[in-house]
Amino acid sequence: MIHERCFALDLIVEDGRCVGVHALDADGRRIEVRARHTLLATGGAGQLFAVTTNPPEATGDGVAMALRAGVAVADLEFFQFHPTALDHPSMPRPLLSEALRGHGALLRDARGERFVDELLPRDVVSRAITARMLEQGVDRVWLDATVLDHFDIRFPTIAADLDAAGLDPATEWLPVAPAAHHQCGGIITDLNGATSMPGLWAAGETSCSGVHGANRLASNSLLEGMVFGARVVEAIAAGVVAAEATGAMRTVAGRPTSGTVIGGQRLALPERARSTATTIDRQRVVELRHQLQRALTTHAGVLRTAASIRSATDALLAVDAEIPAGTVDPAVCELANLVEVGAALLAAADAREESRGAHARTDFPGAHEAFRLRLVIGGPPAHG
Repeated sequence: MIHERCFALDLIVEDGRCVGVHALDADGRRIEVRARHTLLATGGAGQLFAVTTNPPEATGDGVAMALRAGVAVADLEFFQFHPTALDHPSMPRPLLSEALRGHGALLRDARGERFVDELLPRDVVSRAITARMLEQGVDRVWLDATVLDHFDIRFPTIAADLDAAGLDPATEWLPVAPAAHHQCGGIITDLNGATSMPGLWAAGETSCSGVHGANRLASNSLLEGMVFGARVVEAIAAGVVAAEATGAMRTVAGRPTSGTVIGGQRLALPERARSTATTIDRQRVVELRHQLQRALTTHAGVLRTAASIRSATDALLAVDAEIPAGTVDPAVCELANLVEVGAALLAAADAREESRGAHARTDFPGAHEAFRLRLVIGGPPAHG
């Protein structure tokens, strides 16, 4: 049976096994959808940030459901930012592809000066842009594509986006800024998509399969999306009942495991005070969502420090305090999911006192061998 226009609230867990989800149906009534196998394919959480290439629905629902159910999650501190999203009110933000820089487009600061090698990796360019914007007190830099010939023919999709925004790349510089783009971590899975909880599977951006590590190569999310959903179906059809020690479920220091032991360092989330709110109006939900997004963008976006992460955490807890417990309004549930995922992201970002991949701490600018592991939240206890 297909349930259309429904909203999944939480996993149903019985005797340590996922047996379906609690959900709201199209009329807003609470229902149970039971199944022997449940696959989470809910996408990323770009809506944690004020500027993102993700659609409004990318609120980390699958990861939040997993966190609440105690399913193992990791690598949430590694959130890739695309360096050149068009600085325009539309959301999701249109991307101005690396292909433009590959063909000769230049990045210029507020004074019109070049400040970075445009062909460096995404994370390096994003950090350089963010640092220059902070230095100059601006919220954008400029992509100069006026040197590119036959723009409309070579880049028709980008040309259409620019035309819709009233911009002409042949005659004017294009305003750009880094935008939250891809969640590299998520629900830990093996190479079949099995999670730490029997009966629960995950695929795509909501998962942490081991494909991305601390960063993401351009376009390998396409590979992930095409491969792992199919592998889940094949594994279920073959009678697989538990996770194996593959992918992000690899063994600890080569020791044999039961298949649900996950290598890495366990990270306990700080306790959050239960909200005393009983009601909330829709406009306040919108305001709180924007408040959370601004705080994470400013304090835990491309560049982070211990102090900025604390500021973001304080802002997140203030939002959390206004969310009524037990709500079944989808808009409020999405906000609660953003808080859930955001709290985990901030805890991991605070604990990872180094810079690695898409995680950049200006107070710890180098990578450290002690942190060449996953920070794991939830899941079964490690043993060997």
